[in-house]
Amino acid sequence: MARYVDLTQPISPSTRVFPGYPQPIVHKWTTIREEGYFSNLLVFVEHTATHMDSPAHFVEGAPTIDKLPLEKFFARAVVLGFKKKPGEPVSRREVEEALSDTGVKVGKGWYVFFAFGWDRVERFEDWLKYPYLEDDVGDLIVELGVEGIGVDTPSPDLSPFNVHKKLLPKSIVIIENLSGLVELAGRSFNVVILPLKVEGGSGAPVRVVGVLE
Repeated sequence: MARYVDLTQPISPSTRVFPGYPQPIVHKWTTIREEGYFSNLLVFVEHTATHMDSPAHFVEGAPTIDKLPLEKFFARAVVLGFKKKPGEPVSRREVEEALSDTGVKVGKGWYVFFAFGWDRVERFEDWLKYPYLEDDVGDLIVELGVEGIGVDTPSPDLSPFNVHKKLLPKSIVIIENLSGLVELAGRSFNVVILPLKVEGGSGAPVRVVGVLE
């Protein structure tokens, strides 16, 4: 029997956001007592909590989140675990070795998830000192021909965001701020990845669910 694992961070007023973005607003708009039904007003940037970057995030005129093919949202995923210090990079060789250790051959129809345990970091200042992928890891991902990558950090790279600039023009999407990956390190499984259909969106919050057999 399949077991479903939610790999998604919630959106709330306390959700951590990348510098320059406003804190999410979740404002009670109606109540059952007063209006007869309960609803919230939501205000947040597309790139909040667990979200997907569409190619349009870095490439002018590229597909927006609502234009991505549905088959991109139903795939296989493999989780690579790394024990890294704050601000420490991950090299191409490390990724190649980690992939080899899994015994999985990835390609079209696959995502590669990187687990650092950064969803567990409590202090905002520490959260911003995340491990990152070196530029040539982006080259490796392009060579592998996967659908996308995912990280449990705020970003897979640092400014000037060269990994973004290598992947997104190739329609290799990026999922940021995943949760609960460490427990799945070394495993592969089916994954459902459903972003909100934001018309013209550079990205969108996404619900990511692992389906473990």
